[in-house]
Amino acid sequence: MDSFIHREEDYALRIIIYLATVKKMVKTKEICASLYLSRPIVLKIVNKLKNSGYLITKTGKDGGLSVSEDVYNASIYDILIAMGFTSRVNQCLSTSVGCQLMCICKVNSLFSDIQNSVEERLKNAKIKEFLFTNNDQKLVNLNNRRRSE
Repeated sequence: MDSFIHREEDYALRIIIYLATVKKMVKTKEICASLYLSRPIVLKIVNKLKNSGYLITKTGKDGGLSVSEDVYNASIYDILIAMGFTSRVNQCLSTSVGCQLMCICKVNSLFSDIQNSVEERLKNAKIKEFLFTNNDQKLVNLNNRRRSE
């Protein structure tokens, strides 16, 4: 079974949450090291998030990446949509699928209820609720030091 949330969408959430937690300009290299991601995938994700207005980039010696103020009240769903999220519980929930049984199908109704519930939970889950704690930060820093030794 394919994932409901794709790898890039998941990584985008982690990048946003990390940057929203540190609240400063961060180099791509630091994101890669802290989140154990490769540079090419981070750059691809950063480009999408920048284009959607969730990331601010600055070039030069003091440059890096940071989040826009809007990101704290953005939902998990908002970030997923910015990354191109289109997952459905079942293909029959896609508007492009034409099924003659749709109006009487109880399975479709169940899938629709599940889809709506999942989307509602993602929309109600705000980024600010998922920021790392100080203990999380210490653990990441400790792991990074161990990796570089």
